[in-house]
Amino acid sequence: MAAAAAASALLLLLSLAASASAAAPYDPPTVPELMDRFGLPRALLPETARRYLLHDDGTFELFLDDGCVVEAGGYRVGYDIKVSGTVSPGAVTGLEGVRVRVLFAWVPITAVEVAGGEVTVHIGPVKKSFPVVGFKSSPRCIAGSTAAADASLPLVE
Repeated sequence: MAAAAAASALLLLLSLAASASAAAPYDPPTVPELMDRFGLPRALLPETARRYLLHDDGTFELFLDDGCVVEAGGYRVGYDIKVSGTVSPGAVTGLEGVRVRVLFAWVPITAVEVAGGEVTVHIGPVKKSFPVVGFKSSPRCIAGSTAAADASLPLVE
């Protein structure tokens, strides 16, 4: 009788293991898919943004292959290797690791909102809005870091 119970337990464990191994592995969304889910244009991030950690409270850490500078709408935007903040539908707040070149200085972008066909970028207390149609595809890096961009690219005012 003990042998029958042991055999039943073994069969149960084997069937559980088989069903667990038959389940599909977790396949998290890509960075562009995640942007779509939150209603954010993919072009807010360079194409080198591939890995991320997204926590239940909406805080995130996004990792780029390297630091990156892009040209976007006549502005130079710099991304650190790590970008962080809090994401919610149509908005990113508490943003760290993203800057825009204004005259002779790099100024942090602190938030981005998308609503009514516009992307609004918060640069400290200043807000600037752009039509969302201008954010169709992820920009390519033109330099690997803001230091390299300062040395090799003309200033955009």
